[in-house]
Amino acid sequence: MIRSFFLFAALCFTFFMSFQAYARVDIVPHLVIIENRERAGEIIVLNLAEEIGDFHLSVINYKQNENGVYEILDEPLSPLFDPKDVLRMSPKNFQLASLGRQKVRISIRKPADLPDGEYRFHIVAMSPDRKHAKESGENASVAMSINLGVAIPVIVRQGDLSVKGSVKDFELVDASQTESRKPELKFTALREGEASTLGRIDVAWAPDGKTFEDIGFITNFNLFTEIDKRHGSIPLEKLPRGGTVRVLYTDVRTKEVYDEVVFDL
Repeated sequence: MIRSFFLFAALCFTFFMSFQAYARVDIVPHLVIIENRERAGEIIVLNLAEEIGDFHLSVINYKQNENGVYEILDEPLSPLFDPKDVLRMSPKNFQLASLGRQKVRISIRKPADLPDGEYRFHIVAMSPDRKHAKESGENASVAMSINLGVAIPVIVRQGDLSVKGSVKDFELVDASQTESRKPELKFTALREGEASTLGRIDVAWAPDGKTFEDIGFITNFNLFTEIDKRHGSIPLEKLPRGGTVRVLYTDVRTKEVYDEVVFDL
């Protein structure tokens, strides 16, 4: 059974929505990849709140769709790889002072007969029951209890995997027609192979007779292995009129170029 990520976030005040709204907890790095011959990795949990907090780490499974939206799964993405059976986190529960940090070791015990492929889950760092005052009336206030948290993807790779990425179907949209109130470049990204594309997309524009200037970018534009196509848009500093546009799609970790497209307006 699949439950909506947005419903879950609205009910719990947690994960990405809480992180963006309150900026009280973070995990670095924002993506962990455990490669073929590796068995462990590390994360650091940061308490960005002004008070001491208790933290708990847990696992959640997300599925991505072609619009980049995540849905919560009750079961692992792959029946061959259940993170609850193979994952160890140390420590899993801890307390942090304001602006404190905790290093956490992630250990993976891969099944001996695990087929080649890429497997993924998310680690969630939660700090439950924080009390926040909310004004109500001229001099009165009420206390609101919120669960603050953030989740990051962990990718486990088995075997020698390959991946290719490309971008196509570009459309420039005026600021009057976008939610960001900025001009945007809409596009479609494609993925081929056994691994995820973990991308950054940069847009540059060269007016007629001039050199290229950067006008927009998007990071963490990932296509995980459950999808081979994703639609996206990039806010731009200005709407190109005439000249040439260059779109560069690169691996955010290795800087390898997935695709480069140049087109005239």
